[in-house]
Order: sequence, then C-alpha cells, then structure tokens
Amino acid sequence: MSSTTTDAFEHRFHQAAQRHERAWVFISVVMIAVLFIAAVYLVVHDYGVVAKTAHIYADPNTPATLADFQGSGVKQTGPNSYNVYEMGRIWSWTPGTGTPLTLPAGAHVTFYVTSGDVLHGFEIQGTSINLTAIPGVVGHVSYTFDKPGTYYIICNEYCGAGHQAMIGKIVITGRAQA
Repeated sequence: MSSTTTDAFEHRFHQAAQRHERAWVFISVVMIAVLFIAAVYLVVHDYGVVAKTAHIYADPNTPATLADFQGSGVKQTGPNSYNVYEMGRIWSWTPGTGTPLTLPAGAHVTFYVTSGDVLHGFEIQGTSINLTAIPGVVGHVSYTFDKPGTYYIICNEYCGAGHQAMIGKIVITGRAQA
C-alpha cells in the first residue's frame, strides 16, 4: 500500500472512532441525567417529607393539641374510608401501640402523621407506606388494605434508647366490602 492510501484509511478509521466515542459519551450523559432526575423525583415526591405535607406549624407542639389527634385517632369518612391520625412520641404510636387499630379489609385509609418530640420514621411493614414524622409537620399518605392480616407500624428513624420498642399494630379483618 502506498502512503497516501494508508493515510486515507487511517483518516476514515479515526473519523469512525470519533463518531462512536461521541455516541457513547452522549448515551452516558443522557443516562446520568435520567438517573439524577429519577433520584430527585423519588426523594422529593415519594418519601413524603416535603411534597405530601398537609400542614406546617410554627410551634412544633401544635399538632398534638388539635382535636383530630385527640381520642381514638380513627375517623370514618365514608362507607369503607377512614382517616387515621398518628402521633409519634418516645417510644410509642398513638393510636396503635398497646391497642391495635382494627379496620375491615378493603379499607381506604389516609394516615396523618406527626411527632410530638423528635424525628420518627412511620413505616407500615408489607405496604408502601413510609413517612418521616416531624415535630410541627403533619404529613399524609393514603393506602388501601386489600388483604386481611396484621400489619406492624415501626419507627425506622432512630429516636433514642427505646427506639426498638416503638411498634404499633393494625389488624385488617374479614373480606373487602363491595
């Protein structure tokens, strides 16, 4: 091969290699952007810390004094629809610790969750419910309990020496109502 032919071949080879490199750099940048957007969406939207907050009070003790958080904490809002007002305090959930919440299968429940002292994690095992209970902030999340059984409310945010005992219980009974 002559030197001119070799130079032309190398030039075409390098142009093709540059096209491939640019394509892979573009694909990598797009993948990073998609992952970043997905992570921001999940943190802000799904975890309920900011986006699902119903009310924020200047005094962190205000939610504890509201009528909704007094008494049983369970209010029926429809044929098979309930609001549950949960207060986390070291080291219990009110209602739910000691006396379990009992609801029928198929119940659509909106949980309103706050803390009376420090940060608590409000997680109901076996469901997608996971909120952070913050003093002075009332977060909310809805869920439909389709299957009968016992669901445990746990604190998944370390809150002190008795953290491991902060367990509540929800008992779903019977069959779903039509």
